[in-house]
Formats: sequence, C-alpha cells, structure tokens
Amino acid sequence: MIADRAPGQWRIELFGGLRACQGERIVTHFETRKVGALLAFLALDPSRGQAREVLAEQLWPDEDGVATRNRLRHALSCLRRELEPPDTTDGVVLLANRADICLNAATVTTDVAEFATALAEGARSEDMTERIACLRRAISLYSGDLLPGYYEEWVVAERERLAGAYLGALLDLARALVDAGDTLGAVEAARCAVAADPVREDARCALMRYLVMAGRGSEALREYRDLEGVLRSELGATPSPASRAVLDDLQLPAAAVGGQCAGTSPPGAGHATAQMAGLEAEGGAVPLGSRFYVSRPTDAEFHSALTRSDSIVLVKGPRQVGKTSLLARGLQGAREAGARVVLTDFQKLGQEHLASAAALFRAFAEMIADQLDLNVSLDEVWNPQRGWNVNFERFLRREVLSADESPLVWGLDEVDLLFPCSCSNVVFGLFRSWHNERSLNPSGPWGRLTLAIAYATEAHLFITDLNQSPFNVGTRLTVEDFTYGEVTELNRRYGAPLRDAAEIARYCRITGGHPYLVRRGLHALADGRLAIGSLEAQATLEEGIFADHLGRLLAALSQDAELCDALRPVLRGRPCPTAASFYRLRSAGVLAGNSPEEARLRCQLYATWLEQRLR
Repeated sequence: MIADRAPGQWRIELFGGLRACQGERIVTHFETRKVGALLAFLALDPSRGQAREVLAEQLWPDEDGVATRNRLRHALSCLRRELEPPDTTDGVVLLANRADICLNAATVTTDVAEFATALAEGARSEDMTERIACLRRAISLYSGDLLPGYYEEWVVAERERLAGAYLGALLDLARALVDAGDTLGAVEAARCAVAADPVREDARCALMRYLVMAGRGSEALREYRDLEGVLRSELGATPSPASRAVLDDLQLPAAAVGGQCAGTSPPGAGHATAQMAGLEAEGGAVPLGSRFYVSRPTDAEFHSALTRSDSIVLVKGPRQVGKTSLLARGLQGAREAGARVVLTDFQKLGQEHLASAAALFRAFAEMIADQLDLNVSLDEVWNPQRGWNVNFERFLRREVLSADESPLVWGLDEVDLLFPCSCSNVVFGLFRSWHNERSLNPSGPWGRLTLAIAYATEAHLFITDLNQSPFNVGTRLTVEDFTYGEVTELNRRYGAPLRDAAEIARYCRITGGHPYLVRRGLHALADGRLAIGSLEAQATLEEGIFADHLGRLLAALSQDAELCDALRPVLRGRPCPTAASFYRLRSAGVLAGNSPEEARLRCQLYATWLEQRLR
C-alpha cells in the first residue's frame, strides 16, 4: 500500500529493496552501491540530521578520514543528481551543511516511517475495528526484509528489529481478531507469522491455539510436529518446555481424535465430568503441574525472552492476573534449559530488610548464596568500608557470575512492595546500570545475568526518576485478562459447567475475564455449589464467593478519598474527572479504557459492587 502524497514528493521504499519513487519516476539503480547506502541510511531517520563524520564512518569504516570525506562528498553529489535533476522544480530533497546531512521531511516520505506510524496508531487505539485496520495497514507496508543485499552492521540491526516488529504485528492482529470473534482470520494471521519465522516458537504456539479454537485440532497437532522437524533440521534443537506445555494444555491428541472445538462438550456433560476434574484450590499461584493453568500469548513471549537471555524481563499487571504463576513457569523452563535460577519473593522480606539499600542487598546476597549452595562467607567478602552497591556488585560478579559461566536467571516477585521505600530508586538504578554495562560489554559477566521482575501497577506511579529505574528498559510484558477463547478453554477443563456459548459470554461480562475471578467462579460452578444464575445473583453480596477480592478492592480505594470521588462519575457513565486519577485507577486494575473520557469499570462485577458502596 502506497500512502497518498503531494505532487513532486519522493517516497523512499526500503522494504524488499531500495527504491525512490516520484510519480511515474522510479529510481532503483544508483551510480554506486554506496550512493544507495547513503540514501538508505538517511531514509531510516529522514528528519534527523546525520553528522558527516558518522556517515563517513558507517559507509567507509575501513578507510581514513580524508578519503572518506571525499567519498561522502562524491556520493552526496551523485544522489543530488538522481533526486534533484537540474530540469525539475519539485523542491529540495537533500538538506546539507558543513556538519550535517538529512532528507527534507517536507518532500520525502518512507515506507518504514509509514509502517511505524501505523503500528503506533494501532497501539493507541481503543477501538477494536480501528486497531485491526491499523495492524493490517502496517502489515501490508512490509513488502519484504529491509534492504536485502545490504549487509552493513547498521542495516542488519535495523533489519532484525523491523522483522521482529512485523512478526509482532501479525501476532497482535491474530489476538485482536480472536477478541473480535474472527477465529479463522486469526488462524491466517498466525500462519503468516509462522511463515515469516518458522523457528519462532511463540508464533507456532499461537497458531496451535487458534486452530484448536477453530475446531481444527488435527492441524494444530501437525503444526507441533512441523515445529519439531524445523527446530531439529535448522537448529539441532527440540521444542522448548513452553511449547511442550502448550501441547499439554491444549490436549491436542484428544482434540485431533474427537474433532471437537476446544471448549465444547457433549450436552449434559458439565457436572458429571466435573467430578473427574480433580478440582484444586483456586487461590494463589497455580501449581506447576496444574491442568487448570491456561497458557496465554504472554507465556510464549516470556519464555522466549528468557531463552534469549534478555538482560531485564519485566512482567506487569494488576493483582491476581497470574504474574507469579507465569514467573514460576518461566523459571522452571530456565532450570530445564540448564540455567541457574534464584528467586526473591518480596513478600518474604521484613521491614528491616526494606529499611535501607544496605540491608536489602545484604539480604539478597544471603538468599542467592543459600539457593545456589555457594561455599562463601559473606562476612569475609562484605567490607563495611565499601558502599552497599560495591559490596553487592563484587559479590555477584566474583562469587556468582565469574565463578560459574552458566546463565543465571534471578526472579524477583511482588517487586511493587519496594516502590514506596526510600531505597527503591537507588536499587533500581543499580539494576539499570547492569543492563547498560551488558550493552557495552556483551561478553562480560553481566551478559550471563537475566533479571525477571514481576510487579503490580505502573512503575511511574511510584518512581520519581524513571531514568534511574529498570522499568523503561528491557523486555516489557503485560499479563492481560483472559479472552473469551481462554475462558472457553478453562471452562472445558473444569468439566464445562458453563453449558454453551451464551453462558460463557454472560460469564465473561460478569468477570471481565479477570483470571482470579474467572477461576474462582468456575470452581464454584464445577463443584455443584452454584449455577450461573445463582452465581450472578449473589456475586456482589457481602457473603458471596467473590467477597474477599471485592472487599480488598473497596478497602484499598477507601484509603484515598480523592480516588473515590474520581470513581463516582465513572460509575454514573461519565468521564473520569482527571487524567491523574484515571491512570492511577487503570493501573490498579479498577478501570479500563484508553483515556479519561473513555473510562469504564473493568468488569460488571466491579461496577455493581462499587456502585452499591460508593454512593
């Protein structure tokens, strides 16, 4: 798709090959390859001035300064002849002075910029139809890999980034289509993602899920077998624990044999099969071996980040959406892959540990030494004359990372408990410094450390200096509420107490897909205590099955009169009065929506409960 542009305007195309287009005029061949590379470098960030020294170094890295400056002047002159011929009056394309060179944003557009704009618009949009349209537009712009035939380091890095963004757009489109009820469309989008990167396991797992949702279990099983073959032939590897877990969660052999769509069951099978469901306690983290754990797209993304040994992997979401359960499965997968794993649960730390950075990092060191069975005396390596950060860094670098070259994954759970503490900024600043040091020295000891951090609510609510936190760097993942398809799958595992699609849709409206509420209610339905009508009737009573969760929600809100005042107009269908209160309430999982004007309660259960008590 080519965007509309003003007469005389150039469009530089970088996807699938380098082309410069102006009306009927198309330039694909330049005087030298370096002339084309110069145009490509400028077009990757067309409005930003590029220093002549930087351009010369990037294009002719093996030559001395005088020669590269002369080559750059010649390449610039050739490019002007191509894009600004003397017989045209269409305007200036190249802006250059003695220091910088850039393209004229008023006369030049690029397909890469249009791709980025479409993705950004899709991410901002709350309207599902608009989001799907933006994602489709972005995908249509990606006509092939960036600048095939160019192998400069700056091209390769950008090519990989944009290929990842394209694949991410396909998976985002598939998820959006499922949420919109178009399962077959989601299957096709996921197939395109698999075709783009056949060894990408999260794409294959997504396709398997959507095939089962579409009632094509045998095809999903074939996709897993294909994945096994591709990984074996291309990488000499086998599917990761995360992919095998998806296979187990979807029960593909049964789906393939039975030919049923996951989430359906024979009429009347609900409470009878519930007796064989092996119900387990529905509160807290879901046990590793539980058949009631439903893998979501975030699971595959988290496992992929740990497999890549990303420096910082952030897992965020409101309380009781499954962050701890996801963290546990990621850490177990890392263990099975041969990494050393330690876990710090901030719920187990006392106030004495959180009182200062010195006390906290001494506690961290003791936990790490204990969990890894290190033969080291902290009293001997901990010098009171040194600062806490120096002591802990030396311990981690010398006794943990350098003493054993296997990767270390450090899981930190419930990290939001640290946010209000006075030492939080300096602690997160240290984490961030490791991330930066790893970027500067990838082969150093910090390259073997991955921090997997799970926390509730948005980081900017608690940290005053975001430049000193880990929350604006690293791989950032959000654990979302269950989709309709995921609730359908969990209902099947509970023995289908929700008997048909209408009851499932009704239940989704009540709970909003909130993972804890969904599982709590299905447990009550499956063990025969309630039917869907009775559950809905007593859901917001003080003695109802959701009362503990709803009571904590109300107690938390009641501590802040300003937030309660901001919530009351939303309960009456009006906008949230201030942006600050909206973002606080949304990050806490109370509200949904993309702006204060679009604010709404997260689910029907919250709306009814709070409307009755915040009059």
